[in-house]
Amino acid sequence: MTTPDDRLIAELCARVQALEAWRTHQSDQLDELLNSIPTAEPVDMTLAEDDEQLDTDALIDWVHDTVTSVIARPLRGELTWCPLWWEHPEAVFRLEALRRAWTELAPEPGTAMSIWIRDHLDPCLRELLTPLGPFADCTHNERYRALNGHTPLPTLPTKTPEQTD
Repeated sequence: MTTPDDRLIAELCARVQALEAWRTHQSDQLDELLNSIPTAEPVDMTLAEDDEQLDTDALIDWVHDTVTSVIARPLRGELTWCPLWWEHPEAVFRLEALRRAWTELAPEPGTAMSIWIRDHLDPCLRELLTPLGPFADCTHNERYRALNGHTPLPTLPTKTPEQTD
């Protein structure tokens, strides 16, 4: 004679089996979909001959003269800035883009500077200073008291197509 508990256990086992079958089916569909996606051609990220080349010294001077010299705000709580920002690849990338926008917009008359602040500077600073930004593990006070050397966060991991075989 089966008890209500036995029936409940049998029903739960049947549900688990159905969920496992559904998961297996979904995994098979995902594998099929992923295997049918064509491999993307690598994107050429080199700068064209007409484009500016990254001049790190000029960027450092520009950031110190144009950005950090006029930004005065307390870095409390989770907001962080790294005095060694040029050692963070993401910060260099973002600040170089900011500098290029500045070079284009600063000479323009009228509201160009305001547009640069609103559309370029403010979003860039939000991303750099955010708790999940490139300076997440840097704290201004610890920077000067750190016994260990400065270690920026690693960039996102990647593999080449040859490494995936």
